[in-house]
Amino acid sequence: MTETQALRIASISDNPDPDWVWIRDLMNKDLRIAGRKLEWRGFSTAPSQSFASPVAKSIATRFQSLARYNGVRRLADAAQNKPFDVIVSHGPLTTAWTEAAIGSAKQNARHLGFSFNFTDLPTGPRRRLMKHAFKTVDAFAVFTDGEKSLYADWLDISPEKLIRAPWGVAPPLSKAPPREIQTPYVAALGGEARDYRTLCEAARLCPEIKFVAIARPRNFDGLDAPDNLTTLFNLPFERAWGIVWHAGAALLPLRSQETPCGLVTLVGAMHLGKAQIATAAMGVADYLQEGETGLTVPANDAGALAAAIRRLQADSPLAARLGDNAKAYASAHCSEGATVAFFEGLLRSWFPE
Repeated sequence: MTETQALRIASISDNPDPDWVWIRDLMNKDLRIAGRKLEWRGFSTAPSQSFASPVAKSIATRFQSLARYNGVRRLADAAQNKPFDVIVSHGPLTTAWTEAAIGSAKQNARHLGFSFNFTDLPTGPRRRLMKHAFKTVDAFAVFTDGEKSLYADWLDISPEKLIRAPWGVAPPLSKAPPREIQTPYVAALGGEARDYRTLCEAARLCPEIKFVAIARPRNFDGLDAPDNLTTLFNLPFERAWGIVWHAGAALLPLRSQETPCGLVTLVGAMHLGKAQIATAAMGVADYLQEGETGLTVPANDAGALAAAIRRLQADSPLAARLGDNAKAYASAHCSEGATVAFFEGLLRSWFPE
């Protein structure tokens, strides 16, 4: 008797590591779905994986679409030679390119658009092209409930195709790094859809408190940071999270209540057991429960942010309780194991016994 054909899974992303194949190494190697073992293959759309010469890599860095095209074409060619059963594309742009490029080579493969999240909703020609490509994608994994209706309405996606996945990651650090900033401080980390103007205003309202912002230079274009706010740009991963680790509180100021971003920072700080103050934006409530695992403030309200910071400064038992609760919640619901369980459950629904 011959062995049942493996369930072939393709993972395509902009990760430059050619050996990165999403959660393959986290899943049980003996796992069977409908009696079939899992066989993975990874594809990268990063420039360094698309072009061999340094000159070509430089061109591809400037013209990312060339590298993305090469990546999705490699997947399409591989599917033409030996069909996949499942395709997992990471990010909405990669999902659109993959669905548009694979054509008839898709055959009966199920396509999951994972990490389906927009900092800014597409408009104009890009929106029209995405709407067309997304019609034949089988499922989209979003990380917050609010995004379901948002993307269904804006991109004409069938609501039943938008499914909630946990933001499941490992803690950003496993142990305490050396303390870099010796005086007490609060810290904000991240560059996507941030409202650092309001952070600057809150810092002015709290001159007795030291603020640290770990961001990108463009986040502070046109802003005049007060003397008690230190800005650090483009820090290495471990150094950035080390500063968050030793902060008295973690801050997540987002630009509006409709912003569906910030989960990398939000959940990462929860894993580290930080008391956290976040803008009450779309999706934050899916992870941060007011008064239990953190505090929320209205968007663009420097006074409310300053008051919440002073509240935590004055109530150390509250800060400790919020941090402990946040860590427990992240461990239970936002681990890598939660992502594995989500994907395994999806596979079993697509390929029943």
